Amino acid sequence: MTFTQFKYLSEDDQEDLLWNRGVELLRRADKMFHYILFQVDGFYMEVKYTLPKRTIKKIACFEEVSILEPYLRGIDIDPLFAK
Repeated sequence: MTFTQFKYLSEDDQEDLLWNRGVELLRRADKMFHYILFQVDGFYMEVKYTLPKRTIKKIACFEEVSILEPYLRGIDIDPLFAK
């Protein structure tokens, strides 16, 4: 499925696709929310939710790699270069 096809789905169908075909990549948190990054086919989806009830506040989908920056900052690649 392409990003454009996905955007034309209903919210229920988008959420269904996320939970059934999405691959969880990374998690992060800030002071207010927790986030889970998924990959679905050739695009990404981010689920923003609160704790402790895990209430979903927003599901965003995007293709832009620049939006991945907050996730990439949390990845420690130093062990890959250790001798």
